[in-house]
Amino acid sequence: MPTLLAPEKSAVVVPESLLLPRRGPWRTACLAALAVWSVMTVMHVAVSVLAWLPRRDGQVPDLWSVLLGWNSWDAGHYLTIAEHGYHLGPGYPAFFPLYPLLIHVVDAVLPGPGLIAALVVANLAAFGALAVLYRLADHEFGPRVAQRATWYLAVFPTGFFLFIGYNESLFLLLAVGALYAGRRGHWWLAGLLGGLSSATRLFGVLLVLPLAVEYLRQLGWRPRRIRPDVLALALVPVGVIAYSVFCLIDLGSPLAFSIAQDQWGRRYTIPGGAWVSSIDQMGGHGPLHPSTLAAILDAGTVLVAVVLLVCSVRGRFRFRRDQVYLVVQGALTLLMLMSTEVAGRSMQSSARYAMEAVAIFFVLGRMGANQLVDRAVLIVGVSLHAVFLVVFMASTFLVA
Repeated sequence: MPTLLAPEKSAVVVPESLLLPRRGPWRTACLAALAVWSVMTVMHVAVSVLAWLPRRDGQVPDLWSVLLGWNSWDAGHYLTIAEHGYHLGPGYPAFFPLYPLLIHVVDAVLPGPGLIAALVVANLAAFGALAVLYRLADHEFGPRVAQRATWYLAVFPTGFFLFIGYNESLFLLLAVGALYAGRRGHWWLAGLLGGLSSATRLFGVLLVLPLAVEYLRQLGWRPRRIRPDVLALALVPVGVIAYSVFCLIDLGSPLAFSIAQDQWGRRYTIPGGAWVSSIDQMGGHGPLHPSTLAAILDAGTVLVAVVLLVCSVRGRFRFRRDQVYLVVQGALTLLMLMSTEVAGRSMQSSARYAMEAVAIFFVLGRMGANQLVDRAVLIVGVSLHAVFLVVFMASTFLVA
């Protein structure tokens, strides 16, 4: 008789997205975002309170004193615009209107001073940004990478800017939302979110390029016909155009926001020129001088981000070809950071703007599958995060 052989077990590759129990995708994203937001909020309050302990006058800080410590630098400018408008000085139109407008609207509903409204808007946007980032990462790389990427964004050394009175979280919510909507083929929503992002910050107009790349990929790189929804991409610069019209009517010049940048000494260099200037800045002072430390923070953060972005196109962590839109968005963000100078400090605030290159968190999320890497990113991130928050509350120019 012929011998009956048991069939060989075939190697079945189970997608990572099926390895974890699945709820509704947005419910899962919101629960993950809520967990991250809750932990980080407790951490920020605890670090802020502890920052008051060295005081020798015997005064015990209350919660309001802690919140006031978050209202430094640009946060104060946004709040002032929300309460009094742009007719306060030549530099104020540099701050784009959507965030102060939302503060003004929320302040009309909530009791208390405008700072409460600013923190509510920023934290709602932070929660939304974490949830949308999770959804985009889950869609591209699976839930484990999504979970790690969300945590890595929150514990980023300058990640506290997402939770205080800055427009960072609002911009990130709108930019990542536009990328996710475009990836899913919802082009009119992508254009709308892109338009709102350009009403939040000038660099929101740069979303046109990664969205256009993804649109062409979905349609075919040599499309025989153009669909009507291509017009959705034209919505991205509408935010800047609308603000320009407002500046013309209310401030007398359609370029008032650009002229205001001169008041802050902002200028643009050749690509990479600002990064080189930042390196040169380190040599003019001692190693512990605030200017040197600030240059190390900005130039170092951008350098790390560039290395991570390179890993998205080379090596074992490279993205698939259909994910090129993420690389384009990250490259544009970092290129603009390395080409922007502010009087007295090259690449000022680059350490926080680097968070907008979301591809670097997806690369880190994939690297974090190694437990040692995961622990290192979390420990180093949380440690620097806490230190820089204290430095910011001390109104030090190092972090602003």
